[in-house]
Amino acid sequence: MAITRQDVIEYFCLEGARNLLKLYGRYQDNIPDDASEWKKELFPVVRGIWNSEMDGGRNRYEIGAQLRTAADLFETHPDGSHHALDNFPMGYPEERTAAIFREIADYVEQWASPLDREAISDTPVTARELIMRFPRLSNILPLYFGQDGAAVSDDMQDASTEEGVRMYIDETHPECPWNLPAAVAECHEALALFHTEDQLDRFFCGAGMHGGSGSDDFTEFLPLFARLCSEHMREFHSPMWEPR
Repeated sequence: MAITRQDVIEYFCLEGARNLLKLYGRYQDNIPDDASEWKKELFPVVRGIWNSEMDGGRNRYEIGAQLRTAADLFETHPDGSHHALDNFPMGYPEERTAAIFREIADYVEQWASPLDREAISDTPVTARELIMRFPRLSNILPLYFGQDGAAVSDDMQDASTEEGVRMYIDETHPECPWNLPAAVAECHEALALFHTEDQLDRFFCGAGMHGGSGSDDFTEFLPLFARLCSEHMREFHSPMWEPR
């Protein structure tokens, strides 16, 4: 049966909840009934959502509402056959799926009430949580500078890292105002979070990102990327806003 526009809308209306639970598989590693288990696993992810919420990302109440909608759908489609439930995990046992989703919704919504600063500080940061901070670099680095990336392909094997960055900028132009400033910010955030080349390399080349930095170290690549993007913005794109 052909997918309709309404099907697509209903599917992506639950995308925040789907992303929250994607560490669980649809047919294996389903969400355990024991709340202490899933709370331990979801804590870093919810902390990442809380952090991105302050930067304008989805807020926890949106995701809680999506979890409740998914729970309602699981009640009417206990086998998960509704198209909006595609790529959602089930609970274990499966007949507890809707109830578990509602419990997780409560947890997500109440996560910061009150804010447990000790738990926030003491719970180790996970790679998945950190990736949430780099939505643009997590696409740019694999596609352009990862293995077989466009900037390190056979056609570019004699090119410098700077030429690779300029290729990315050229392919982004003229939509640069909606892409480059945020990518520049992520470069500086990476340098603030990771203090050595080894840390940068292990995160951006591994950790599920599989990116790269051309022929340069990340400590050289990230400032270069940020500088070239900023120079391009100054040269080719007038300020998006002028005070009146």
